[in-house]
Amino acid sequence: MIKTYRVVQQWEQWLGQFLGETLIKTEQHFLATRFAERYGKYSLLLGVPHQHSMLDPLTINKHVVLSPLINKNTKITYIEGSYKELAIASGSVDFVVIPHTLDFVDNPVQLLNEACRVVKPEGDIVIFGFNPYSLWGLTKWWHGHKTIPWSGNFIPPAKIKNWLMLADFELVRQDMLMFRPPLQRRSLMQKLAFLEWLGAKSHAFFGGVYVINAKAKVTPLTPIRLHWKQQISALRVTMPGPTMRDIP
Repeated sequence: MIKTYRVVQQWEQWLGQFLGETLIKTEQHFLATRFAERYGKYSLLLGVPHQHSMLDPLTINKHVVLSPLINKNTKITYIEGSYKELAIASGSVDFVVIPHTLDFVDNPVQLLNEACRVVKPEGDIVIFGFNPYSLWGLTKWWHGHKTIPWSGNFIPPAKIKNWLMLADFELVRQDMLMFRPPLQRRSLMQKLAFLEWLGAKSHAFFGGVYVINAKAKVTPLTPIRLHWKQQISALRVTMPGPTMRDIP
């Protein structure tokens, strides 16, 4: 847990840099475009305080951020808690967003299962992850897994979708974002802006970030019909006889 805390803390700091801010704005724009009219009572972001603005476009009444980090922003509704066991009741959240958090925890399957647990029936879960089969994935290989975010897990989207299906979630769709290379120079990123349009139009699979949307299934309660017709009153119940312990 200490290792995870330090990694998440470094991730929070990286998000304050130019490339991190670009990432947040891109993902916020995606949520605004795709889920602006998503209604409900509670939305939950399992991330870090720096990502709280990603929930702003949603029309859901209450936005909550949960993170193990200490939060200094008093303007947001915040739960300081562990990713290992979410301090939230089962089936109580309409919309859950996991922005790259699975890439920076020791046990991503456990966190995903906990996130699925708190989603209401027919509720949504949206997962942002770094695509290992992209220019961002190549940069991870080049950096040698030493610095954030390149030291992250970069879990393939197929594996995330498999975990969701095992959790009895229905896959809705997958999208790709961030087709530009991960450059820290603002001028170069602006010049390469056309790659975002080109990648979105061609439905390319090599975007630096994938977005997976899944919905919690509703399992109908089917009454079990009993095939035997023996009446309870006609049943003969045999009581056990005395044992050696019962004999004085």
